[in-house]
Amino acid sequence: MSSYPDVAHRAQLNWYLFDQTAPVFTSFWRYIRQELAKHGITAAAELWDSSHTTLSLARQNTLLLGQMCSLTFSTCQPGMPFYIGSYILDDTDVIPGYYRSVIIVSDNLKSLGLDDCEPGRLEAAISEPDSFSGRFALYQALQNSFMPCKFAKITYTGAHLDTLLAVASGKADIGAIDCLTWKILQTILPEQVAQVHIAGHSPQMPGPPLVTMLPDDSDARAHLNAAIKAAFADIELAAQMKSIGIAGYSSVDRARYSDFQACVI
Repeated sequence: MSSYPDVAHRAQLNWYLFDQTAPVFTSFWRYIRQELAKHGITAAAELWDSSHTTLSLARQNTLLLGQMCSLTFSTCQPGMPFYIGSYILDDTDVIPGYYRSVIIVSDNLKSLGLDDCEPGRLEAAISEPDSFSGRFALYQALQNSFMPCKFAKITYTGAHLDTLLAVASGKADIGAIDCLTWKILQTILPEQVAQVHIAGHSPQMPGPPLVTMLPDDSDARAHLNAAIKAAFADIELAAQMKSIGIAGYSSVDRARYSDFQACVI
């Protein structure tokens, strides 16, 4: 077996990380670390490094397991980083390994469906300019295109949680939140969720990928794959993950991520 005592392997699992979900992801990462330690592969206990991104850790050859935006991943060369899979959501309406955004409108517009939304009359809350689920999925839902909608006004909120708060308070008319974050927000901010209306959903796209620096054909990668599979097979841990909306993981054809390249930031 290979041993990696001098390599500072790290995780970058800050997606969907809230105070309420951190214990679950901590248990998930701890389980994987313990499985890998049996094969001489060690890793830091921290869930993420705020001074780095998943891609920068991969380029430094220190990324053991991370998650990144599907849009960012679509522009990466194969192997930088290597694709593992995407979460299966605890939602039977969503294809395994895929996700979509929930399109929300303020309570005073609760009668609107997607076909009724006229961007030119609406003030939009968008999490970040480079967010697929918070920006481009909104365009996709309203006009079946990644081209920007001509909203009356756009406010960049900085996070999905703040998009919810903006729409719930009436500071914005419409916004998009990825469906896994939406499920989590229903638990942690039920009062604000109750103040908005779901106008519809964006089309489904491959979910934010789990990635690693480890090559597909390496022994270490085989051990990592086995560790992740074992984590989701563990009854107690699987129940914890499902409680926050994650039912497992599945590999999506990497070529499908090229669909995101039509987005122009």
